[in-house]
Formats: sequence, structure tokens, C-alpha cells
Amino acid sequence: MADTDEWSAPFHDIDTVTAVPYGDLHTVSPFVATPEHAIHTILHHLQLTPQDFLVDLGCGHGTINVIAAKKYSVQGLGVDIEPGLVDIAKENAIKEGLENLIEFRVEDVLQTDLSEASVVVSFLVPRHLKQIASKLKD
Repeated sequence: MADTDEWSAPFHDIDTVTAVPYGDLHTVSPFVATPEHAIHTILHHLQLTPQDFLVDLGCGHGTINVIAAKKYSVQGLGVDIEPGLVDIAKENAIKEGLENLIEFRVEDVLQTDLSEASVVVSFLVPRHLKQIASKLKD
């Protein structure tokens, strides 16, 4: 890097009004919207195809599933323990005409069946990720 170049963190230009609480102190992983730039980057690197089935554990507003369905024709499932967030996710899928590709459910991520998943995405707090780790290894 040249002396005149300034380094900046990835996604530094994203304006977020939600505090970003991390750690293991939460009984439920808090909802923090994933920046759309990050979602596009992640989905691009996953090299999704219409044959994939993407499960988002802790889907929030369903943005990951909606973008994956819209851009890559990927079917999927989004689960979240918060009914209000799942309602928003369902509305977002309907707005985009994607309700035939994506299902959203109110469900504890520990109870989610991952047998259909070819891709699992999750931004849960570390303690919750540890709890689902054995399911991901199967």
C-alpha cells in the first residue's frame, strides 16, 4: 500500500442505526441486520445454483434468503425465534414474488431440520453457534 493510501475497514460506508452486540451474554441472539453489501459478497463466494437449498438460522427480515432466491433462484428456509421478524421476512418474500421459493418459520434454530440444506448461513452469537455445531457436521 502506498503511503498516501488510507486503509478502511470492509463495509465502512454502511450506515447502520442498530448497535452491534456481540458476545455470549444473550439468551437469544439479538437481531442485527447484515449489511446488504456483505450478503452479496457471501452469496457470490458460495457459488450458489438453483439446485442449492439455503437455510438461514436466525433469518431476521429474511434478506439473505430473498437475495439468494432473487439473484440465484435458490430455494430456502429462514427460521427465527421472533414472530415479528418472521412476519417481516414473509412480507419481503411476497413483495418480491418469491414466496414459492422461500419458506419462513418461527422456530428455535436448535430444532431446525437441516437435512435438505446444501448451504447453511447463520450470524448467531458464538454460544448459539457452538450449540448448533454438531448439527452442521452431520
